[in-house]
Amino acid sequence: MAKTGDQDRNALIAQASEWLARLDAGRADPAEFGAWRDADPRRAAAFAEVAAAWSKLDALRDAEPLRRPAMSRRAWLGGGMALAAGLFGAAYLGRDQLFRAHTITGVGERRTLALPDGSSVELNTDTEVLWRFDRKHRRLWLQRGEVALTVAQDVLRPFELFTQQGFARLASGQFNARLRPAGLDLIVLAGRAAIETAAGAGQAAVETATDARQTLAVTAAGVAVAAAPEAEVQAVQAWRRGEIVFEGQRLSEAVEEYNRYLVRKLVIEDAKVGAMRLGGRFLTDNPETFLEALRTTFGLRIIEDGPSRILLKSR
Repeated sequence: MAKTGDQDRNALIAQASEWLARLDAGRADPAEFGAWRDADPRRAAAFAEVAAAWSKLDALRDAEPLRRPAMSRRAWLGGGMALAAGLFGAAYLGRDQLFRAHTITGVGERRTLALPDGSSVELNTDTEVLWRFDRKHRRLWLQRGEVALTVAQDVLRPFELFTQQGFARLASGQFNARLRPAGLDLIVLAGRAAIETAAGAGQAAVETATDARQTLAVTAAGVAVAAAPEAEVQAVQAWRRGEIVFEGQRLSEAVEEYNRYLVRKLVIEDAKVGAMRLGGRFLTDNPETFLEALRTTFGLRIIEDGPSRILLKSR
């Protein structure tokens, strides 16, 4: 009969294994995981044990002499050790999560990162990414926001982009990925991309300078592949310069887009104002120029409304 202490330990190991699997699959909230782990020192110890388990097994397998076949995961797990199977299996699924680097930009902030392989990632406003590079993989997770990717060539290690909407493999080239409430927009500026989702798959290629840029639009209905409108391409190039470009959008749409960069949000209180059309180029870190354009072009009243809102009203 198992002792109570053994049962408690087994339960902790099972919970830690489940967290590893959920984190690696992108189905767990890191804040919830942190709360679970920090609530009891035994949980942190169990999680560390699960994390270390697969690393130790990896080391053993790498050290096997060439004259002896390496022990397969299936054979090792087939020994009847149910607890060990769950432990190592979950650790395998989640081990990358433990060693991912992590970067966040705040609202209105942009940042450029140089990745270990010579690739680079530019983070737009309010964006969160994680990445993990090893001998076999180059992996980047986009948790929220928007990134521009310049992918270096590496014939041995594919570049893999993970989002909640799907999984993409990117060849060397330039790409822009933006998460939206309805899904993911992946623009191929140069290179090749293939994406897989629960609802379908798609691929696109831009091989020469004369090829039209392509958009892979991921929604719950599947993956749509189409030539990227020039306005979308210009918008990508603009945000990387710290600019935002409007070409005849309704003011309601323009304000929604500009609010991505603003801590104090613009609020339209008149439907007629929202229907006005706007064009122009503005700096994302200087909303005063945008507000001044609204004053002079449309005669709008700009009303300070506390620390979080600026109201836009007709006169």
